Amino acid sequence: MRSLSSPQGLSRRRFSLGLAETLGEPGGGSMPPSERLFVLAAHREREPLIWLDRMGYRVGALWRRWWHRPVALLRLRSILILEAAEALYSAGEEFLREEMGRQVAVSRGAVDPGAPAILDASLKVAVVAVRRVTGLIPHEEQVMGALALLENYIAEMATGEGKTLTAALAVVTAAWRGWPCQVVTANDYLARRDAELFARLFAYCGLSVTHIDGETPMEGRQAAYRHDVVYTTAKELLGDYLRDKLALGKSPSRTGLALRELGGVPFAAATGGGGQVVMRGLQQVIVDEADSVLIDEAVTPLIISTPRPDGSMEAAARDAVALARSLEEKRHYRLNRALRHVELTNEGKRYLAGLTTTFSAFWQSPSRVAEVVEQALYAMHLMVRDQHYVIRDDKIVLVDELTGRLADQRTLSVGMQQVLEASEGVPISPPTEVSARLSFQRFFRLFPRMGGMTGTAAEARAELLGVYRLSTLSIPTHRPVARRILPIRFFPDEATKCRAIVEDALTIAGEGRAVLIGMRSVLSSETLFRHFTAMAPARAAGIPLLHAVNHRQESAIVARAGAVGAITIATNMAGRGTDIALDPVVRERGGLHVIIGEPNDFGRIDRQLLGRSARQGDPGSVRSYLSLEDEVVRRFLPALLLRSWRRLQTVWPRQAARLATPLLKLAQSRAEGFSFRQRQNILEQDTQLDRSGF
Repeated sequence: MRSLSSPQGLSRRRFSLGLAETLGEPGGGSMPPSERLFVLAAHREREPLIWLDRMGYRVGALWRRWWHRPVALLRLRSILILEAAEALYSAGEEFLREEMGRQVAVSRGAVDPGAPAILDASLKVAVVAVRRVTGLIPHEEQVMGALALLENYIAEMATGEGKTLTAALAVVTAAWRGWPCQVVTANDYLARRDAELFARLFAYCGLSVTHIDGETPMEGRQAAYRHDVVYTTAKELLGDYLRDKLALGKSPSRTGLALRELGGVPFAAATGGGGQVVMRGLQQVIVDEADSVLIDEAVTPLIISTPRPDGSMEAAARDAVALARSLEEKRHYRLNRALRHVELTNEGKRYLAGLTTTFSAFWQSPSRVAEVVEQALYAMHLMVRDQHYVIRDDKIVLVDELTGRLADQRTLSVGMQQVLEASEGVPISPPTEVSARLSFQRFFRLFPRMGGMTGTAAEARAELLGVYRLSTLSIPTHRPVARRILPIRFFPDEATKCRAIVEDALTIAGEGRAVLIGMRSVLSSETLFRHFTAMAPARAAGIPLLHAVNHRQESAIVARAGAVGAITIATNMAGRGTDIALDPVVRERGGLHVIIGEPNDFGRIDRQLLGRSARQGDPGSVRSYLSLEDEVVRRFLPALLLRSWRRLQTVWPRQAARLATPLLKLAQSRAEGFSFRQRQNILEQDTQLDRSGF
C-alpha cells in the first residue's frame, strides 16, 4: 500500500478530497484526522493538480449537476424565500428590524453559517431590506443567482438580468457573518459605482461599505479594509496582499495575519518589513464579471516592483532600437504573429556581433544582445500604437485589449518598457526591480469561500472548474430573449467591410432604431469613423467614439446610445457593467442593433457585446462582419488554410462566404487554446518561484 506522503498516494487522496468537496463534504468526511489535516493543508496551498486530481473535481461536478439538479433546487428555494420575504415585508418595519438582528446573531454564532437553512433565512431578510431601501423587488432569478454566489458557484446570468443587485443580495448575507467580504469588479469605475449605488442599503443593514481603486492613497487603505464590505478590482486586491507580504517579511504566515487582526500590532518593526499590514485576511470574495477577472486578467501575474535607476539602460534601449531597425525580416529575424513571438536567426546574430564589437561592455555578451534586440523587434513589430498602447502626456500608457480601457498602472517587463519608449521617442523611464509577484490563479485559490457571476461562463466552464474548483450554473432569464442573430457578412478586405458597416448602420438608424458598433481597438474604431466621415460627413459629426482615449466620457456616451437614430462606435469597454436605456420609440421599432465590426480573439467577448441588445425581454438584433484582413483570422488560422480561403474568395466568393462562420470559430478556438496554455505556464512558473522562496 502506498503511503500518503508519496506522490501517488497523495494523488489518490486528492481525488477523494476533490470528489467529496465538490459533493458538499469539505475535507473528505471519512478520512482519518491525521490524513485529513495533511491533505487539507496541501489542498489549501492549491498546487497544480495532475489529471487524476482534476478528474475528481469534474466527476463531482457532474454528479451535482445531474443527480442533485442544483438549478431546480435553487429555483424551489428562491420561490420559498420570496414567499417568506413577502410575509416579512407585510409585517412592518419593526418586525423586520427584529428579524434582521436575529439573523445576524445566528450567522455569526453558527458553526456553519453557510448552511442552506441559515442562508435562506438571511437572504429573505436581505430581499425585504432591498425593497425597503431601494423600492426594487428582486425577482426569482436574482435570488437564485445570490444563492449560487453564496454556495461557491459561478452563476452565469445573461447581460441585463440585474447582476449588480444579485451581488448586493449575496454580499449583505455574506457580510452578516462578520468576516471580511471583498467584491471584485472588472474596473475602478464599476467598483466606485456599485459601492456608492448600494451605500444606503448596506447602512440600513448595519454594514459599512467602501471602495478601493487606483487613486486610493496607501495611507487610507488600512482604514478601508476595516469596513465590512470592500468593492475593488483584482489588481488592487492582489497588490495590497503582496505589499502586506513584503511588510510581514519574506515568508509571512497566515498566523501572522490572524494575529494582526486580533491585536492590531504593526509587524513592520518586528519583522524588518518596510510597511504596515492593511488587509484583514482572506475569507470571502464575490467576483463580478468572473470570466474577465479569473480568466482574461490571469494571463499575466501581478508584479510589485521598485525603481532601480540605471543610467546605462537609456543608452542601451536607444542602441537596441537602432540595431533592430537595421535588420531584415526573414533574413535576420522571424516573426510569429499568432504566438506574438520574435526570434533572431543565426545570420542575424552574426550580423549583430559584427556591429557591436565597438560598443560598450554591456553589448559584449551575445545572449544579452539577442535578448535586448528581440525586445526591440517585439516592441516595433508586435506592439501596435492605439491598439496595445497609447501615448498620453508624453508617456506610454498600455491598453487592456479585452476591456478597451487604459491600464494606467501597468507597465511592460524590464527592458521591454524602455525599448518601446525609445522606439516612440518619449522619455525613457528608469528600470525596476521585482520585489514580489503572484499569479491571479494562485491568489484567488487562497480564499476559503468564493463565488462569481458573469454573462459568459459557458466557454470557460472547464477552466473555472479545473483551476479554481468552481462549478458553473446557468441561471435562466427572467423574461424570454427576443434577440435576432443575423447571418455573418464576409468581405475580402477591411476597406470593403467598413463601407458595408457604414451603409448598414445608416440604414438601420434611419429606421428610428439605435446602433452600437463594437470594434477591437482605438485604431480600428477611428479607422471606421473616418469611413463615416468620408461617406456621410454630416452624420459623422454626431457619432461619438467610446474608447480608451476618451473613457472618462463613458457614462455620458452610453446614456445617449439608446436614443432614436443614435450610432455609437465603441471598443469592448461598452460590454462590461454599463446599461443602455432605450428610447420607447427605439423599442417599438426593433430595439438596439449591435454590429460586431471586428470579431475578438475569444467568442466570450463577442457574446458580451451582443448581450448589449435585447435585454430583459426587449427586442434587438445582432450581426457580425468579418474580413480576410481581420486580426483574429490573420493570427490564428493556419497559414495554408488562410491562403486556400483567399484563393477561394477570388474564384468562388459565395462558397468562401459560407466558410466564414466555421473558420471564425476555428480561429477563436485556437486563440483560446493559446491563451489557456499561456495562463498554465504563468501558473507553473509562479508555483516554481514560490517553492524556490522568491
